[in-house]
Amino acid sequence: MIYIKFRVVAKTYGLRHALMALVPSDRGMGLKRRIKFKEMAMYRQKSAGIYYWGILVLVGLTLNVLFSPQAAAVPSFSRQTGQACAACHTSYPGLTPYGRQFKLSGYQISTLKQVKSKASDSSPGMSINRIPNLSVILQAGEAYLNKRVSGTQNPNADFPKELGFYYAGKVAPHLGTFLQATYDSGGSFGIDMSDMRYARYAKLFSKSTLWGLDINNGPTFEDPWNSTPGYGWPYVENDAAVGPTIGPFISSEAVQTNVIGAGAYQYWNNLLYAYVGVYQAAPQGNTPANWNNGATISGAAPYYRIAFTPTPNLEIGSFGLFTDFHPHNVNSGKDRYTDIGLDTQYQLYPNQNNILTFHASYIYEKHSNISRTMGSGYTGSDSLTTNFYNLDGNWYYKHRYGLGLGFFYTQGDSSPYYQDVYGNSSDGFKTNTRPNTNGEIAQLDYFPYQNVRLSMQYIAYNKFNGSSSNYNGQGRSASDNNTWLLNALFGF
Repeated sequence: MIYIKFRVVAKTYGLRHALMALVPSDRGMGLKRRIKFKEMAMYRQKSAGIYYWGILVLVGLTLNVLFSPQAAAVPSFSRQTGQACAACHTSYPGLTPYGRQFKLSGYQISTLKQVKSKASDSSPGMSINRIPNLSVILQAGEAYLNKRVSGTQNPNADFPKELGFYYAGKVAPHLGTFLQATYDSGGSFGIDMSDMRYARYAKLFSKSTLWGLDINNGPTFEDPWNSTPGYGWPYVENDAAVGPTIGPFISSEAVQTNVIGAGAYQYWNNLLYAYVGVYQAAPQGNTPANWNNGATISGAAPYYRIAFTPTPNLEIGSFGLFTDFHPHNVNSGKDRYTDIGLDTQYQLYPNQNNILTFHASYIYEKHSNISRTMGSGYTGSDSLTTNFYNLDGNWYYKHRYGLGLGFFYTQGDSSPYYQDVYGNSSDGFKTNTRPNTNGEIAQLDYFPYQNVRLSMQYIAYNKFNGSSSNYNGQGRSASDNNTWLLNALFGF
């Protein structure tokens, strides 16, 4: 078994050789495939009519002429490790067993020349990469809705959809980071999904244990599996004029990238993973959080993550966040969110040409103390529960072609709360309704080169914001929001 091999190699030869033993090989399930590095980036896309299909085909053919084949990630890591993107990723940000170990161990593997200084009584030591671990990722996209929303263009283009700047990799022995700053199509620039960790190996009950300390700016960002919200599938973001209105609080903008958290983790015997952390508000552009500056979490918000991995390719786990929340500003009262999730991930490698990955997750959410923040005119319940289900499977062939299929399902209590908060616009609600939304997602990927990904995605809604037809009381149906997405991502 791979996990037995990893433990034996780690004990005998050290971490670097053990991680190298997890790189897929040219021979079946073996490991150690050395592929000459070529920079990475992914290309996502969104369609609308024959004209846009023509643009996609033209771009695809051009890239195919200019580049030659394989998969995608942040180029900084490839520069540092000397490994191809496919060593760590199925399709960025989806991780392989090697990629998960690399992340958990603090992004330490490096083939770059080091600037070193030995520790002495008068000075601490130093060991840093001679070449800085910098990279850029550029995304562009196109979105087409089945029915145009008044006041918007359809299709609509995003350029740049995102322009991300990264410092990713080793900082010092046992200390590594993934730092991202992003300029997006809304014209904002700020710190995006980021993580810094210190990791070491030790013995616990005579078994190898990887332990670490972590700082990040969003719960589940620290997670090495892709079945939690932070880095979950689909990897092409829906930026159409209308998208699902209600999602788990743990993945909302109030939490992701607008908090700071610290925690500790251990991965015992490559079998049991546990992480405990605490988050507090750190709203970008609006600090300190105790001013009248919009929605923020309140006080300390505990977060947990546990995972059982009987093999490197199977994970079964749970995660949860518990927090008070100021929905308007810190002077307007606070309600409370409890999010508890169950998740699983399974990866299958039938041979060197095929990778199959399956994810499933369920999140139970309780939103309570609502009347404290809704004002005297609110007549709904003081507590609402919502259930979120996600299921997907994706297949990658030779790291060139990908196919993904997913199903999402949201079900919750009936309440006037939804119309009171979101109104009855294109992504709004009728009065006294439920947040129920469900549908399917299909995605095609093509990698003309490991640092270029072209993607096409289609989202079909069976029900939207509580109904399949006239869900907002203004005549809009769920199928009107069916969406074609084209997206491109390039990494430098």
